[in-house]
Amino acid sequence: MAGTVLERQLTPRKSSGISFGLARMADDSEIRRLLRENPMPGRISLSLEREPSFFADAVVHPEKKQTIIARDNGQIVCVGSCAIRRRFVNGQSRTVGYLGGLRLDNRFSGRSDILRRGYSFFHQLQQESPADFYFTSIAADNERARTFLERGLPGMPKYEYLNEFVTLVLPTSGRRQSRPKDQKISSPGPLDDMFGFLSQYNSAYQFAPCWTHKDLIALHEPDSNYAAPTELRNWTKGARGYTDDALTEPFPALRCTNFYFLRCNRSIEACGALWDQRSFKQIVVRGYSKLVGWARPFLNAFSRLASGPCLPAIGETLSIAFASHLASKTDASLLCIIQHLSNVARQQGIELLTLGFASNDPRLDCVRKHFRCREYRSRIYLVHWPGIGGTARNLDNRVLAPEVALL
Repeated sequence: MAGTVLERQLTPRKSSGISFGLARMADDSEIRRLLRENPMPGRISLSLEREPSFFADAVVHPEKKQTIIARDNGQIVCVGSCAIRRRFVNGQSRTVGYLGGLRLDNRFSGRSDILRRGYSFFHQLQQESPADFYFTSIAADNERARTFLERGLPGMPKYEYLNEFVTLVLPTSGRRQSRPKDQKISSPGPLDDMFGFLSQYNSAYQFAPCWTHKDLIALHEPDSNYAAPTELRNWTKGARGYTDDALTEPFPALRCTNFYFLRCNRSIEACGALWDQRSFKQIVVRGYSKLVGWARPFLNAFSRLASGPCLPAIGETLSIAFASHLASKTDASLLCIIQHLSNVARQQGIELLTLGFASNDPRLDCVRKHFRCREYRSRIYLVHWPGIGGTARNLDNRVLAPEVALL
């Protein structure tokens, strides 16, 4: 679950010493501590952090966000969020909630009762104004979480498996893709052309973002018709890394100048944006297995010779950005725009570029064949409660295409 509701609080639910409620600004430092101190285990232990403020992406327009926290004796031990925005479902714009950012304190590992009560609290919260659909993603190798969520325990929503999703991580030092001479890449492009092209393209996919004309105007004129919530503005005033201008951005760290268009005879063939989110969202290395830690100096030496990315020191943030707002008429134009985004990222000192496709998306094989990349698999589930949220039967056979940069 991702984000927060700033406007109001529900009465916290208490049970067996655990209380539940909506996150507030006063919870910021404790939530960030929870994220920092409870990384995802593996050969490379990674934490998904939100510095300098967990609430920095509360201004991502036009999402409505709710973050639920669980407390034990006053200390936050679990957090999970839901970000609701307009997405395409069966070719139509619908309200869709993404459940993500779930993190449980390692000291409470195995406490499924906390998760059940948290979901029950969220169910209560959503009854007031439910979204049309809810979905989530779970790492394919996280069998423990999958088993628990698929079990259908009392108090838990139903999880319907839809498809696997493959996140690709491309080294920006990879080989360059040639571009036909009659095609030109420019930035930024005309607003109306961008809006129409993205809308037509995304409507062919399930859960692809429904970017509105207002969204795109805000990208071109970040100070127009948009202001961060008053509570957020007051709370962040003077905080490290924040300015008043930053709080009038509908998409943090994303400008119209981050967009690139591939054109042929003035017609848009493809578009995409380079979205570096490290100013408000980071992937931090928190540990290595003994083998990887021992081999790291040798692996990094080889990577430097090959002009590839190095394994960061513990405590460092991965040098990674997202390829977002991708749309193309052909496979060739898709490859060209991805290559251009990779080139721009490399020029900005970014080592890795991230994008993703459903496992049955033809674009996935196309990108695999032309770029050297690492793959991380997750499983996409539709989530619903009795009377809240659509089911898999409500979906047609369009390919899933959620925006990785928004997950």
